[in-house]
Amino acid sequence: MSDLFREQYVDLATREERIRLFGEECLSTIPEDRLADGLTLEIGCGHGHWLTAYSESSPEEACIGIDLITKRIEKSNKKKQRLDLPYLFFFKTEAKEFLENLPDSLILKRTVLLFPDPWPKKRHHKRRLIQHPFLDLLAARSAPNAELCFRTDHQDYFSWSVDQINCIDSWRIDPEAAWPFEHETFFQNILPEYQTLIAKLH
Repeated sequence: MSDLFREQYVDLATREERIRLFGEECLSTIPEDRLADGLTLEIGCGHGHWLTAYSESSPEEACIGIDLITKRIEKSNKKKQRLDLPYLFFFKTEAKEFLENLPDSLILKRTVLLFPDPWPKKRHHKRRLIQHPFLDLLAARSAPNAELCFRTDHQDYFSWSVDQINCIDSWRIDPEAAWPFEHETFFQNILPEYQTLIAKLH
């Protein structure tokens, strides 16, 4: 085993262990009855504006926000502490890795993606989050009839997402479903228009 490979392997193991320990902290903090209801997860939570407001409006609900930028998570956690929201959690991680390593007892009832990076260039489309492998993984970690709430200002990514969801059996777009909570985010505040879809686990 090369030194570079060993360093990468150790780092991966460390990240997986951190996610497991974070999950155990959530399990030790959230009452069982709220665990049974399922959690709300925001992927790419930014500075935590939307999820903090959502949690403040439903303080008994368990919520998790994840992002890849350390400073965003630090600011999000400051908001959580200032508002004293014990069932709101923020964690630095990548979405796929997080879902793969989260304890099985933590089941999602809702996943929210607000204005994710659309990766507009064709050669970068493989980096878009809404794709079959991610949708299958999310389905495996979600409760029956769970929601996937997606909002974007990028028309091509919206059409792509509709096509990706329509091509699999696990998720069905529900045109009658209502957005769970309206609260302006940084991007929503500066964008002239956007599109929304809500898919439910079939």
